[in-house]
Amino acid sequence: MSTAPRAPFRPSSRRGQNFLVDRAVQRRIASAAALPPGATVVEIGAGTGNLTEALLAHGLRVTAVEIEETLVARLRDRFRNRDHVQIVSGDARRLDLHKLAGGPFHVVANLPYSVGTRLVVSFVTAAKPPRSLTVLLQREVARRLTARLGDMALLSVIVQSYARTRRVFDVPPEAFRPRPKVVSTLVRIDPVRLSETDIASAEARIAVARHAFAQTRKKLRNSLAAGLGRREPEVGAALEAAGIDPGRRPQTLALSEWDQVVAALEVTQPTEPPGGGAA
Repeated sequence: MSTAPRAPFRPSSRRGQNFLVDRAVQRRIASAAALPPGATVVEIGAGTGNLTEALLAHGLRVTAVEIEETLVARLRDRFRNRDHVQIVSGDARRLDLHKLAGGPFHVVANLPYSVGTRLVVSFVTAAKPPRSLTVLLQREVARRLTARLGDMALLSVIVQSYARTRRVFDVPPEAFRPRPKVVSTLVRIDPVRLSETDIASAEARIAVARHAFAQTRKKLRNSLAAGLGRREPEVGAALEAAGIDPGRRPQTLALSEWDQVVAALEVTQPTEPPGGGAA
């Protein structure tokens, strides 16, 4: 056993680090993942290893990723004699997690607030997405991920084009150290298999939705005309011909209706990757 004194670790606000310290919540997250014993899990931002411990208790194989070298050393010390766990030092955004996990994997994590949205988008749009994600995020982000008609956002369109989403439960600020100013929500995300045609449709849908959500208070006619560089009467007529009221707001459109908009306006090529500018 290591006897060297441990230097105090200060969570980084820049990295959005808020450590989940409530053991009961950690156990609830591990149970909510609903994974069979032997399944492979990638945990991002393993921190002090308490959620890692809860996952191991369910018989899961865990690849715990941590960016802070001080915490990596502590994790390796804590789990040095444990089977079915590997500690990886690095930034999850720059690692080949599929290779590290040795094949298909699930994500279970308390994601850092600063990168949570970007990580979710990169996961669901990846060529080899995780089989599932059970992740803790800011409640507002969770609401956008799981939004329904009337409350949709660009992030809703992006993620729901590639996955099924649902909220699981909320976690209060007092469950974390340091205590954040917001409530967190556990979200379950299940990526779906998409054909090349489906992916092309999703990319075109997101491309046109990006223009509309750039000006959410404007009507579709106005925001799409501005974003696509077209005349408002032309856009309005095309939307009406497709059965879409040009006076609607982007928050009210279903994914299938975005496809109608794409067809009506003949938008086929995205202007940037699916996750760019998600909000």
